[in-house]
Amino acid sequence: MMRISYCRLPAIFIAVALSALTIFGQGTPRTSAQPTANSSIVKQAQSLLDAGRIDSAIEILSAASRFKQNDVQVNYLLGLAYYRKGDYQHAIEQLSVAIQRTSAANSQYREQVQMLGLSHYLLGHIVDAIPYLEQLNQWWPESTEIAYALGLSYIQTRKTDKSRETFARMFKLAPASAGAYLINAQMMVRQQFEELAEKELEKALSLDPQLPQANFLLGEMAIFHANVDRGIALLEKEISINPAFGMAYYRLGEAYTRQLKWNEAIAPLQKSIWLNPFFSGPYIVLGKVYLKKNDTANAENMLRHAVQMDPGNFSGHHLLAQVLQQASRADEAKKEFEIAERLRTSADKEP
Repeated sequence: MMRISYCRLPAIFIAVALSALTIFGQGTPRTSAQPTANSSIVKQAQSLLDAGRIDSAIEILSAASRFKQNDVQVNYLLGLAYYRKGDYQHAIEQLSVAIQRTSAANSQYREQVQMLGLSHYLLGHIVDAIPYLEQLNQWWPESTEIAYALGLSYIQTRKTDKSRETFARMFKLAPASAGAYLINAQMMVRQQFEELAEKELEKALSLDPQLPQANFLLGEMAIFHANVDRGIALLEKEISINPAFGMAYYRLGEAYTRQLKWNEAIAPLQKSIWLNPFFSGPYIVLGKVYLKKNDTANAENMLRHAVQMDPGNFSGHHLLAQVLQQASRADEAKKEFEIAERLRTSADKEP
């Protein structure tokens, strides 16, 4: 089945982007002037964190927390240490205690809000993450990383209007504009909420029937759900609106191959290549088309170009192996089959 081109971003991408904001370019945050019974331990822990010795800091802070529970500075630094280690569950446990006893006027308060928001987000505690992310978005409205995480959280909880408003601000669009509906739909497709995305796209087109990419996304979803005829009609409509959009021609050619219409697939795939010669997808599909038409010379040419551009593409190597096999070049075919098998095995091992 065709993979929709807007895939879900890995959580680690968001983690890296947001964690970079946690202390806003500063070193390990220093404690305020609040008195603490564990001031010497706090200073030692700070030094260890500054030196990157996170486990050692956790060890002495954990011992201190057992000796005197609910020391705000110990809880805060222990939460920070766990957060830096990527142990978000333990970070939440410590920071949730610390934030209850931290004044909102204290600089550490905002840092705790941010770490709690991200920790909940990365653990999939979306409902718990939203209030923290909303607070962060109010404090730093220009932060695209925070807005992005908040918008995705709204999508996950099906708060469509709020996600649209969030992304509209992020992309400097009017929340009720066709563009805002389109952006919201694109983000929904990334998160695999296609049924919500379709409603957003229909609304976008009702506001602006000539809006580029809206019909394309609807066409992709239709083909993904095996409604190929509707998908083709929508892609053709997209091309009439947006004739220089190479991806629309690529998806159109691919759709024709699903109907085994090999001759009809050639022209849109060629146009896709001419518009964007640096994308391997149409070369691979065109290679498959030529293989089905027993045109091994053109098939080999397309597929060799594809694997040169994208050496890690399983489909490219596997199809090339079939072409070489059909051309009675057994040794070369065997080599390509082996490469394809290694790539498939490697992909199977990925998390």
